[in-house]
Amino acid sequence: MAWFGNDGTSYIPSRQLGRGGEGTVYDLQSHTGLVAKIYNEPPSQQLQHKLQRMVAIRSIHLDRYAAWPSHILQDFDGNMVGFVMRNLSGYVPLHHVFSPMDRKKMFPDKGYNFLVHVARNLATAFFRLHEAGLVVGDVNEGNILVSANGMVAFIDCDSFQVQDGNTYFYCEVGVPRYTPPELLRRKSFEKVVRTTNTDCFSMAVLLFQLLFLGRHPFAGRNTSSADMDEETAIRLGHFAYSLTTEKRKLTPPPDSLSFADMPPEVKALFHQAFETAERPTPQQWIPVLDNMLGQIATCSLSALHTYPASFPECPWCAFRKQKGIIYFLDDSYIQANAALGNLEHFISTFQAQPLQGNKWVQPALPRLKGHVAVSVRTGLRWRYTVSLVLLLVAFAGSFIHWSCLYGGIAASIIVFRFSPWAKKLRREKNKLRAAGRDAFARLHQMITEYETPNDLTAGNAALANLTQFIASYRNLPAELEHRYNALEEVLYNEQLDDYLRQFYIEDHTIPSISTARKRTLIENGIRNASHIPRLATRKVPGIGPAYEQKLYDWRRQMSAGFVYIPDNYRLRQAREKALEEVTPIRHQLAQKIRTEYQSYNFFRLNISNRSEALRRNAEQQFIKCHQAMADAREIDKWM
Repeated sequence: MAWFGNDGTSYIPSRQLGRGGEGTVYDLQSHTGLVAKIYNEPPSQQLQHKLQRMVAIRSIHLDRYAAWPSHILQDFDGNMVGFVMRNLSGYVPLHHVFSPMDRKKMFPDKGYNFLVHVARNLATAFFRLHEAGLVVGDVNEGNILVSANGMVAFIDCDSFQVQDGNTYFYCEVGVPRYTPPELLRRKSFEKVVRTTNTDCFSMAVLLFQLLFLGRHPFAGRNTSSADMDEETAIRLGHFAYSLTTEKRKLTPPPDSLSFADMPPEVKALFHQAFETAERPTPQQWIPVLDNMLGQIATCSLSALHTYPASFPECPWCAFRKQKGIIYFLDDSYIQANAALGNLEHFISTFQAQPLQGNKWVQPALPRLKGHVAVSVRTGLRWRYTVSLVLLLVAFAGSFIHWSCLYGGIAASIIVFRFSPWAKKLRREKNKLRAAGRDAFARLHQMITEYETPNDLTAGNAALANLTQFIASYRNLPAELEHRYNALEEVLYNEQLDDYLRQFYIEDHTIPSISTARKRTLIENGIRNASHIPRLATRKVPGIGPAYEQKLYDWRRQMSAGFVYIPDNYRLRQAREKALEEVTPIRHQLAQKIRTEYQSYNFFRLNISNRSEALRRNAEQQFIKCHQAMADAREIDKWM
């Protein structure tokens, strides 16, 4: 199978890299750095015209910031089937960068400054695309890729809105959470002319997600009674982090990075992007992000903890200490992985240390005094007061008539047991007991997580793999020697066979082997001493185990005069061959060791960093539990 470019170049596919609903992407032989996208269905005339226009406006900037079509591909009959584009090998989807969990695994050595750097490059990419007269349209975190050095590139470029004179090739798809409100209010995107201003909204959402670790600007805590998903919030303009709206219906979700502490110019651009109709352009974002990157502060405790200098303290240390949340790894990760610099030393000194949870130790309990709400105490006083007054009235009335005493006592009991104050007391008691049960359930959950951390199983699985790979690596010298000895044994047996070929069965007297048996052996291909081992796989009539043993004994007698003369040239070749076989195994094991050690180290540090916060939170919860018990006992005194 082959395809042909519009310049006559032939393109031969090698392997399939991916397949989607629209087409399949293939690696290409003899075209390093290029891939082919082949449509599953024949492209329409409109799509063909669009692709031809895209190839015509190709530029160095488009190639740099996008997997841009470079050549149209045709089949043998001249039908358009797809196009050639740059291979973005080593790039990953953008959401792997702003998602803390993915980023810590894929970019463990990157700090917040890397996110700002990627944000700046993303704004530059939009600038270059807009400069070429293009509108991305369907902007989302899945069609933008980023490399390890922070370079950004768009994919699925054939969905862009492209203009050719007065003709528009529309982008008729979109993801709601990245779509501006004026387009969300439409029923469909069919034949909608998008603008760079609509792109600027989508770009601002992505920039926000990069700078706020994946948080969406229109997702937060709903303070209203109406349902408020992201699409509704965008349509209504409810920016969750707004500092200009007094009565907000959305507020930032818990454990978010402080928007108020961001540089003033960054806050201003986000307010403009999400609260006005004219959004800031990429040209406006680039210098602001450059300035933000130039004013990044570094934590005194960790070189990986970088943050905007406008913040009063390192937010990553604060999140870890106060909430046990690890948004960025610290220097201990770098120090631990520095051991892999000298891999041989690391392997020779490695000792497996299984990850273990901590044993919960109950803290000393301070003296706790039960508390009852003021409103409840007031009700209790009225309850006792009215009951007491009724008893006194009953006692005084008994001097008039004895029935007054019983009536007063009954009324006092009714007030004491069934009055609104009594009901409120019981409700408060039940509420305190329910809160106590919830507090103890939460404490149990905290202790369980402290003693058996979530990452424990995965961490020990990585350690088991690491231990296995290191054992295999340590065994490589023995494996090399084994392979060399096996090859040398082959050379030895070759010389021995050459030597034994001179001893023909018919020329020698072999105990118990008659002339007839010799004739049978020769007829079955066993003519000399070197052929005797063939008896192991060849059944010869009249030659049973006893006769086989006689033949092997004769062969051993013939080989007594054999002298092995090492062939140094072939031995050197044998050693080189053994080394050639073992070397790729060594490289593979080395890479696996590095990967598994990084995984193990990642889980180990996660457990270590989170355990202190878990212990502190559990101790605080322990006190809350006993405070709830003290409050319940206090209210029991009033029952």
